[in-house]
Amino acid sequence: MSADSLLERLAKEGLGAAAEALFPSNDYGAPDYRETELVARTVEYWGLLPLRQRRLLVLLFACVELASVLLIRGGRRFSRHPAPAREVAVRAWRRSSLFPLRILGDALKASLTVLYMSHPAALAHVGAKRGGFATSCGGEGA
Repeated sequence: MSADSLLERLAKEGLGAAAEALFPSNDYGAPDYRETELVARTVEYWGLLPLRQRRLLVLLFACVELASVLLIRGGRRFSRHPAPAREVAVRAWRRSSLFPLRILGDALKASLTVLYMSHPAALAHVGAKRGGFATSCGGEGA
């Protein structure tokens, strides 16, 4: 990605803000967005994608960054809101009766969850082992 593109800079700001809101620091031991290097790994992933798919993801995060001026009380860009307000906003979008908002919230959650769950720390937290997941009866699942 070129560092000079305004759209890409906005997308990276939206990405960082969304990662912090969806995978925050916590007290129950799950790795957060920093530990899983979610932002850096996502930007690296974008660089591996074909141009069309890369543009879609960049537009998603840039749209979230800018549209929150109208979608979240306070009239600020997504990254300028406190993390708890961003988390509440994404949850509200995901359960909205307006289909476009549901798509926006679900696209954010899905795209970041895929990359979050691909990190070894996240996999270890949910009990994943090489070759499958550990089951409660001690065997391995598919």
